[in-house]
Amino acid sequence: MDQAREQLIKDFQKNRLRMVAYIRTLTGDSDTAEDVFQELTLVVLQKISEFRLDGDFPAWCRGIARNLARREKSKSRRLVAIEDPELLSVVDKAFDEAAQRELLDTRRTQMRQCMEKLAPNNHELLNQRYVLNLSLKQLAARLNRSEGSVQVALSRIRKTITECVERNHAAEALE
Repeated sequence: MDQAREQLIKDFQKNRLRMVAYIRTLTGDSDTAEDVFQELTLVVLQKISEFRLDGDFPAWCRGIARNLARREKSKSRRLVAIEDPELLSVVDKAFDEAAQRELLDTRRTQMRQCMEKLAPNNHELLNQRYVLNLSLKQLAARLNRSEGSVQVALSRIRKTITECVERNHAAEALE
């Protein structure tokens, strides 16, 4: 299995709780959701080579989960599975939005942690530029520097933060 697909499997495992919640939403039953998730895991592992790497992996997994939940519903009359396409679309959208919010929250936390590592003068420069909303000209006058040197300093600070966030993200992906 290639590295990209191995990463997809890791992401799938990391998002187990989200996927079980999705299945529970579809089936209305926690025990069934766990059973369907186990089946889903087997199907994903068997069919991962068929997944197009430019596709939406969470949506692909949810599609498989919907089919498995539908099959479980046909076996048991006690399950109240969601089958209305419009309602399924709303549920999918809600789960996508929740995943995006979680990713954004993680990135914000990583950025905050990286900014805390900055030297105090760099932190203050960012604060004056982006919190106090001072222009390059105003900053240069305050610091008795040229606008170009302030712009270069800000660019280097942003690059440092970006690299730090990317390192943190890469390290988290390996977990």
